[in-house]
Amino acid sequence: MEPEDEEERELLPGGPGGAGRSRPLPALCDPSRLAHRLVVLLLMCLLGFAISAMTILLPFRPRLSEWGTIIFSCFVCVGQVVFALGAIVNAFWLMEFGRFVFGIGGESLAVAQNTYAVSWFKGKELNLVFGLQLSMARVGSTVNMNLMGWVYSEIEASLGSAGHTTLGVTLMVGGITCVLSLICALALAYLDHRAERILHKEQGKTGEVIKLTDIKDFSLPLWLIFIICVCYYVVVFPFIGLGKDFFMEKFGFSSQAASAVNSVVYIISAPMSPIFGLLVDKTGKNIVWVLCAVATTLVSHMMLAFTMWNPWIAMCLLGLSYSLLACALWPMVAFVVPEHQLGTAYGFMQSIQNLGLAIISIIAGMILDTRGYLFLEVFFIACVSLSLLSVVLLYLVNRARDGNLNYSARQREEMKLSHTE
Repeated sequence: MEPEDEEERELLPGGPGGAGRSRPLPALCDPSRLAHRLVVLLLMCLLGFAISAMTILLPFRPRLSEWGTIIFSCFVCVGQVVFALGAIVNAFWLMEFGRFVFGIGGESLAVAQNTYAVSWFKGKELNLVFGLQLSMARVGSTVNMNLMGWVYSEIEASLGSAGHTTLGVTLMVGGITCVLSLICALALAYLDHRAERILHKEQGKTGEVIKLTDIKDFSLPLWLIFIICVCYYVVVFPFIGLGKDFFMEKFGFSSQAASAVNSVVYIISAPMSPIFGLLVDKTGKNIVWVLCAVATTLVSHMMLAFTMWNPWIAMCLLGLSYSLLACALWPMVAFVVPEHQLGTAYGFMQSIQNLGLAIISIIAGMILDTRGYLFLEVFFIACVSLSLLSVVLLYLVNRARDGNLNYSARQREEMKLSHTE
């Protein structure tokens, strides 16, 4: 008998030695046990540790299977190597091509991360899982911002000169995290395939297949979730991209102080995301938490626009609200979309988010160049107000349709039990 067949029979009722499980696998090796799923969660978090590029082509990905995740990770590694080589040979066009290749794989991995999360943790743990994934991503961003400058300085001292060669070698060293992502993708593919074989998961029920035609079946609540996502994130990332100069110009901060206050959003989100995820898991009421997050973000931008209060207050509020929104918003997709459409839904959500970020970043730059920071903040306030209006509409639509988006944790558990009976 093959070893893997033996392993499968050990987990099945009526296995060798009589009825029931005669030789149950250790908890770390049993895909139905929490300890094993925690190993998968760690790999999922590390999978996104190196990802920061953007692409808008996700709905056209054919499949988010194990092989797809591995291929996307390879794109990330190859893209990073090409990007670094472009710097070494001083070819900017090659660097751009490298970032394009990196982007093809990078955001696709984010979609794979989401579908893995739903596949392994759909239920009362899902909000916490999304929070942990966001936390690890922000840790990666923080490490990148604080470590790569030191790495560049060390390589500069070693080579004896600065310039494009030193930059390229630094980028190549930074690519180690991309290799880590590939290793995690390989491990996740193996564990997912193994669990599918042992637990007899049905193919295609966890959102692996992406079909563009699924978009026509998306419900109104899902479209409102998309609008909330786009209108919210465009007031966070583009603002942080322009924030350093804003704090120096309006508040007279030094370059170092401006960088510190500008990065506090990511620093706060790293520890707070899993905490908020656990809170949402314990309480439910996802729409209420999203409403709180968007309203707090609106207050934060109004403080930055119309007051001279210490910006640390507003940025700390922004960091808290950003962490809360991610934990409460993204899992809602799994509540309104059939499992076989999850890949399409998350891919489309990621795509329009990135498209919105690309367009709004250009518009924000134009407003800043022609009108200044006050008008830019008014523009951001208008965007987050549209997000707030969409949350209110989502609440009303969900209530009118007796939807489950705002169920408490107890109501969701009762619904789950009723479906299994």
